Amino acid sequence: AVGVGFGIGINAVIAFHLGAGEKDKADRAASQGMLLSLVHGVGLTLLCILGLPAFLGAFTQSPSVLALGVAYGQVAFAFTLIIVLGLTFEKTFQAVGRMKATLAGCVTNIVLDPLLIFGLGPFPQLGITGAALATGLGQSLTLGTYLVLYHFRPIPVTIARRDMAPTRTMVRRLYAIGVPATLNLALPSVLVSALNGILATFSQGYVLVLGIYY
Repeated sequence: AVGVGFGIGINAVIAFHLGAGEKDKADRAASQGMLLSLVHGVGLTLLCILGLPAFLGAFTQSPSVLALGVAYGQVAFAFTLIIVLGLTFEKTFQAVGRMKATLAGCVTNIVLDPLLIFGLGPFPQLGITGAALATGLGQSLTLGTYLVLYHFRPIPVTIARRDMAPTRTMVRRLYAIGVPATLNLALPSVLVSALNGILATFSQGYVLVLGIYY
């Protein structure tokens, strides 16, 4: 939610300034947005990995479920920074009308899932950890694809170190759009978490049914 929501803020501000013919401001939006996304990614990595056991413990007392959740989450959240930066590039490319790179990561994830979960061919059998690893590797390929495209097929905005120094006006504009978008994406997850917490007091079967429903 943070990655996509803040990416929407970056997207909107870049598109606004490009439309107004203000390339210098569009460059600052892209550059400062990338820096802030980097900060978000590092912070979320630490927060999610450290808080994962306590979060999962609020919904189940089953040692096996907790172990599986932690095994998946620790690997998945280790790729948080890569995922957030990939989403930032995605929204930056989207702002200038280029949206082809996202397919590579999705296909890689789909292909790697059965290979790493079940250990097909030369791949190790990793179970639920393999599912998390497949997702992370797919997202890594997406980010790598964007970096290659950005280098060899430049887009109308430039991400440069000289434009990364945060300015109050630009940061305020990015968050003014990014925070509402983040909340819009996050609140359904908060709802599901609350429902899981309520249902877990009755039976894990109810939690399972809700998970299947969603």
